[in-house]
Parts: sequence; structure tokens; C-alpha cells
Amino acid sequence: MNSTHKFTSKTLAVALLVALASTGTAMAQRTQGSPARSQQQAEAAAQVATDSANAARESAQSARDATATAAPGYGPSASQYASDAQDAANRAVNAAHDAHGAQDVATSGANPASGAAEAREAASAASGASLQAQQAAEAAVQAATPPAPAMPATPAVPAVGASAQQQVNVTSSPPNSTLSAKVDFDSLDADRDGNLSRTEVGTNSMLASNFGRIDADHNGRITRKELAGGM
Repeated sequence: MNSTHKFTSKTLAVALLVALASTGTAMAQRTQGSPARSQQQAEAAAQVATDSANAARESAQSARDATATAAPGYGPSASQYASDAQDAANRAVNAAHDAHGAQDVATSGANPASGAAEAREAASAASGASLQAQQAAEAAVQAATPPAPAMPATPAVPAVGASAQQQVNVTSSPPNSTLSAKVDFDSLDADRDGNLSRTEVGTNSMLASNFGRIDADHNGRITRKELAGGM
């Protein structure tokens, strides 16, 4: 977050330096008849070039710092961008030197307007190189930083199936005591042994379908107590 803000601020500053440096031939024509104005323009252009060179040096340093602290495996890519940033910084410094040399020509030479124009061209070159250094530094920072891990997907909540719903319905069925009031135990107990077998309840669909649940001790027979809800 802080690195992004730093580079954004630097971008605006470099853009301003480029704008100041790009006065062009029209300015040279206006200053040709005024040596004092040409000298002022040359001085301003030299200052722009110096500021651009300083900004380029800062960008190159940021790129080197990013390479030094790169995550394992990310250093080589960041190092290449750092090298590009340093090359651009060197060009900015050289252009700044040219701008100051042109300022000397504007101040003490026979053609101040020509010196001012050369100073502006050098300042423009320094500003452009500074912008390239900043872009390479930003790329170095990004290359040195591994991407954030992807957030795990939230598992889907399984839908309640028909079998689960059926199970809930069975569990919530009324107790067996309600069956004893609906079933004629004696008429179903064909062998009169006091128990109802699966064969004996075959004619009663309600008992047949719930036989396993009513047969509490699972001995294959339903007693009167089991039918009433007890043992």
C-alpha cells in the first residue's frame, strides 16, 4: 500500500518535470532576442534535469531493495528489472550533466538561446529516463513479491435429501400406543400365542410397514406391550 502510494506520487512528480522540460522550439524562438530570459530558461531546465536524475536514482535504489528482499525464486526476474532501472537512471544522470553544460553555454556563450534550447532537450531526456527508471522499479517490486494465496472455496451445504426427510418423518411419528387402539390384536393373533408374527400382520398394512420399528427387541414377534409402546 505504501509502496504503491510512493510510486504514484513519484509518477506525478516525473510527469510534471516532463511537462516543464517540453517547452520545444517555440520557446527558443521567443527567447532568442532576450539573453537574460534564455539564461533563466536554461537554469530552469538544468534544475528539472537534476530533479529527474535524483528521482531516477531513487527508483533504481527501490528496485535494488526489492531484489534484495525478494521471495525465494523471485529474485532473478526482479534483478533484471532492477538492472533496467539502473540503466535508465544512468541515462537520466548523463542528461542532467548535458543540461548543466548547456546552461553554461546559455550563461557565458555567444548564443544563449541555443544553450537554453539544448538545456531543455537534455531536461526532457532526463525526465523521460527518470520515468523509465520508475516503471522498471515498479516492475521489480511486483516481480519480487509472490502473489497472494487464493482463498479456499466455501464448501457447499448439502441439500436435505428425500431419505433424510423420510427419516425425520418416521422419527416424528406418533408413539406405538396409538396403534394399539387401532389394531384388533386378538383377531390378528391366529395361533393365539400372544404374539404377532410378520405373517399374521400381513393383512394390516400399517403394522406390516412398521413391523421392524414396533418389534423393539427384534425377535420377529410383536407383543401387546410392544404394540402399546412398551416391552
